[in-house]
Amino acid sequence: MQLNGDFRVTGVKDTDYKGIVRLEMEGSSGITIALEYPRDIIGVDIKQGDNVRVSINNDKDPNYASNWDVYMNGIVYYVSEGLVKVSIGGLIMDINNFKNDVKIGEKVYVGLKLIK
Repeated sequence: MQLNGDFRVTGVKDTDYKGIVRLEMEGSSGITIALEYPRDIIGVDIKQGDNVRVSINNDKDPNYASNWDVYMNGIVYYVSEGLVKVSIGGLIMDINNFKNDVKIGEKVYVGLKLIK
């Protein structure tokens, strides 16, 4: 699986879990991402209206510490027409309107970088 692009944060919603928020992001290509995000633990405060560069890739970035504000890994566990679900340590990421090749069981690395 590979997805790279800039996304605008359209919503930040509380969840039932303390310190976890649900980020909703929209890209210019029509792809939307909803990500359960451990804001309090990671300490990177992503707000509604922020622009975020997102990378989802099967290969680990050897320079992840300098390239990304947030870097996580997960497993694709659900694929249907236009919807991909990834489990990141139990947190869920939904990718809507994704049209490229992806398979259940793929390991993916997710990078987020706030665009200033």
